[in-house]
Amino acid sequence: MVLPARTYRNGVARRPFDPSLARGGLFDPQPARPGAETPAQGSPPPLTVTQVSERIRGAVDALGRVRVVGEVSNFANRRHWYFTLKDAECQVDCVMWASRSASAGFVPDDGTEVVVTGTVTHYGPRGRTQLEVSSIERRGEGTLQARYDALRRELEALGWFDPARRRELPAFPRRVAVITSLGADALQDVLRTARMRAPFVDILVVGVPVQGPEAAPAVAQAIAAVDRRADELGIDAAIVTRGGGSIEDLWAFNERVVAEAAYRATVPLVSAIGHESDTTILDFVADHRASTPTQAVMALFPDRAAEAERVDSLAGRAARSARRRIAEARTRLAYLARHPLLRSPRAALEVRRAEVERLSARLRSAAQLRRGTAERQLAALRVRLDALRPAARHAAAAGRVEALASRLHAAARRGAADRRRHADALDRQLRILGPGETLARGWSLSFDASGRLVRRVADARPGTALVTRLADGEVRSTVDPAAPGNG
Repeated sequence: MVLPARTYRNGVARRPFDPSLARGGLFDPQPARPGAETPAQGSPPPLTVTQVSERIRGAVDALGRVRVVGEVSNFANRRHWYFTLKDAECQVDCVMWASRSASAGFVPDDGTEVVVTGTVTHYGPRGRTQLEVSSIERRGEGTLQARYDALRRELEALGWFDPARRRELPAFPRRVAVITSLGADALQDVLRTARMRAPFVDILVVGVPVQGPEAAPAVAQAIAAVDRRADELGIDAAIVTRGGGSIEDLWAFNERVVAEAAYRATVPLVSAIGHESDTTILDFVADHRASTPTQAVMALFPDRAAEAERVDSLAGRAARSARRRIAEARTRLAYLARHPLLRSPRAALEVRRAEVERLSARLRSAAQLRRGTAERQLAALRVRLDALRPAARHAAAAGRVEALASRLHAAARRGAADRRRHADALDRQLRILGPGETLARGWSLSFDASGRLVRRVADARPGTALVTRLADGEVRSTVDPAAPGNG
């Protein structure tokens, strides 16, 4: 039978409780109490609790030694190891005594998948059935832990955990939305701490399931609804919280749909899930992570007592500043009251008038001095200007050109005379050393047909044509073979 869903004021739909779906026999027919109607004929007599416990113990002992594979949860190391071994459907309590755990070789963490060997025991006085583990082997990473680590790596790569995107929490929020289970102890912690810390801050409680398959979509829808209606409802921040538990109890806050809702929210979000040692995916995406619900309130709500002390401190500082300013103003007023200008304005004006006249005389003297200096500088500049005018510079240059031309002509004449005298001397020397003078003294020069000078008799062979040069001309002749010495 499927019952219709029921909608509560917080807008979250919940399915009513269906006794037919309950487990454990709580709603099964019960044995008749004394004075009640007797059971039908043929029914077996009721068993005592001890009898049932003994039968359970017998059935458990019949199992003998077993090997079980599962995921470690709620691990506690209190000399002896206490933990829960679970799979997707069921779980069983386990204990490993210190004498056995000392030789295990490793200490398992929550989420580790292991294979244990041991014996199932039942302790009747407490009605406790558990697996006494004699050995434990690591099989691999647990399924939930593997999903957690994979989603964490994926979202971290997408930048969802980047501290730069986190929003600052408001200093004085008007209204804060608290998203949690209506029956959770975490809600009572939040409300109690908020009343003590900041009763003037309004709290809007949004009830959602915080465990089970419906929890993740409900939490995601609540975050989105609070963010969507934040301006309308005056919500300045939100807290998502629940108490502690195993990794499967907190798993709703490790789902991607919740992380995405927190990532897309614009209202500052505080996550306070589980205990201080518990860390969910939501903790990484939220703008602020608190270890407990109480810490979440302390991080978000202003402290009334601290703010009152702060106001008192500011008021005291303001009063001291005002008194100091008044005292300084009085001191200045007293000083001004003793000032000569205020005590005798006419005398002060006479002093100022005399000072003005003295300064005026100094100004006139300085002006005259500067005028004389300027006139002298101007006269000097005029002289320099006249010297630098083009006509004056041309006349000076023309004079220098005429002087240089005169010097050049004189130097040219002296040079020409010197070269003439030198040429005459060379001419006389040339005539003295030349053949003309020698020929004039009666000498002669003979040349052969090629024009070579005949210096020896051997150069004039018989029949050689000779040209003999004398002082007044030339004589041509031929060497006679019969002449003495020509043989």
